Amino acid sequence: MNKRITKRLLAAGVSACLLLSFAGCAGGGGQTPSGPSESELTAVRDGLKKDSQVEGLSTIDKMEFYENGERSAASELVEAKDNKVIYYSGDIQRVVNYTDGYIVDIPADWKQDFTLSPIRVRYTGENTLLTITTEDVKKPTAEEHLKEYVNLYLLDKNWQKKNRVTELQPTETKTYGEFTAQIIRLKLDDMPEGSQDHYTYVNLYSSRTQFYHFLFKSTAPVENLDAILNSFDRIGQRGMAMYSVKYDSPTPNENWSQETKDFYTALCSKEKKDWGIFNSNMATTGYKVIIPNMEKKIGYDFPIVSQYVHLGHEFPLEFAKKVNEDGKILQMTYQYTSSNNTDLGGYTPVLDILRGEKDDVLREFARAIKEYGKPTLFRLNNEMNSDWTTYCALVNMVDGDTFVDSWMRLYNIFEEEGVNNAIWIFNPQSGSFPPGKWSNWINYLPPIETVHVIGLTAYCSGYDGFPSWKDLYTQNIKHLAPFFQENWPMAIPEYACGRGDGSLKQEQLDWITQMFKDADDLPQIKYAIWFSANDYKDGGTKVQNYYGLDVKDAELMETFNKGLAGYHS
Repeated sequence: MNKRITKRLLAAGVSACLLLSFAGCAGGGGQTPSGPSESELTAVRDGLKKDSQVEGLSTIDKMEFYENGERSAASELVEAKDNKVIYYSGDIQRVVNYTDGYIVDIPADWKQDFTLSPIRVRYTGENTLLTITTEDVKKPTAEEHLKEYVNLYLLDKNWQKKNRVTELQPTETKTYGEFTAQIIRLKLDDMPEGSQDHYTYVNLYSSRTQFYHFLFKSTAPVENLDAILNSFDRIGQRGMAMYSVKYDSPTPNENWSQETKDFYTALCSKEKKDWGIFNSNMATTGYKVIIPNMEKKIGYDFPIVSQYVHLGHEFPLEFAKKVNEDGKILQMTYQYTSSNNTDLGGYTPVLDILRGEKDDVLREFARAIKEYGKPTLFRLNNEMNSDWTTYCALVNMVDGDTFVDSWMRLYNIFEEEGVNNAIWIFNPQSGSFPPGKWSNWINYLPPIETVHVIGLTAYCSGYDGFPSWKDLYTQNIKHLAPFFQENWPMAIPEYACGRGDGSLKQEQLDWITQMFKDADDLPQIKYAIWFSANDYKDGGTKVQNYYGLDVKDAELMETFNKGLAGYHS
């Protein structure tokens, strides 16, 4: 703590309001207790070791203690809990974050959010939002890590130009105590008035194993940046970071049509899974020829078919009507991309959506879905927690909120246009990329009342062995379990098992056979859609992953036939 002038203030200057706040009584009703006794004061001081934490502060006005994200009246730290202490002194609040191992001073009127403590903490001021994450260095040096995994596009002049992002001043490298600070200041141009369009990134590091990532979003340049960074100090980590939020069950949209409500109720209560399909050239030969042939050979009519549409393309109304005439449900995946998720260092439509410049396009799409009118499983921007989509945070200001805000832009347009048949699917993929807490899927979660189904995505490529369908999705569900309880319907909007380099056909067949045997072991999953299309590389000239189902492969079709017959018997 050598950055602060040592002052022992609590021994003489503790007021009654400290104990009131600590005990959770401030602002509440009931009898107001007298000042703390000497024994009570000693317990508070000794239990929380606050003498060393208030060096450099003047009068302590108030103190708060948080356990597992909630205010607590406890008087000592519990190692099995998530512990945070806050001291208020004048216009400062000093946050002691035991689980992440640091102390930092921020404005007293900023509101804390510790609900996602294992991933991030947030502080909200009138015109500023500060997010802090504690990150592991995955490269030989912090500088290399930041260059590849955080700043890859932020500092790219071409990306800045194409997306109207202004670098307010050159990247700075400064020293604060033991820490080196990399400071980046950007402005997201042409945003609506009052937007938090100033982005200030601070990466603090002093070793190759860990760094602290600060993201300030504000309506104007951050004025107290030096004071905040000068206050930052490392302490010993104690306790265990905990989530303090969970979602018991989804909220159906009260504006849905009765047909959509009935479909959703039936979906949530399904005991047997539906198996769906996607095929290349879906609106033409994929749906008209290949899928009917496949259904005939496997003895199963797919109840759900999947289609993809990119921003700027029309909703496939005639195709959707044909799907409905055939007694099937459409899963529609809509992606904010103009490049089929390539050219990541180029133009990203997400930022223009936030500017409100794509509202006409979004409204046209919404009106077409409304015209279709039948229950639609609607998946927006799947696999967003990645480094391969144009709507991921890496290419959108390193800020998961850009996904959330652009989700809400379309959701609100759907509501305004009277779309009453869209069942919204939130679908992160099984791992978060680039590595880091800032890129974790939870940073992308929109307001929970706008989510109706949780999507799961995990592929078995065959190159790294053949982990079973059950193992893949058990891990996928476990990853989400702290938040989504068993009442939440889950789905696999796309999946497949490949053949590695093409030679591992028997392994693929065995995987499919076992999938149907294990399917009932994960009852929370209500349907799964095979993505029957190969992945290509080398400009589309060479197959990278063999996921496509060849209807001419008799052995493959027979494996599906037996598996489906056994599952539904």
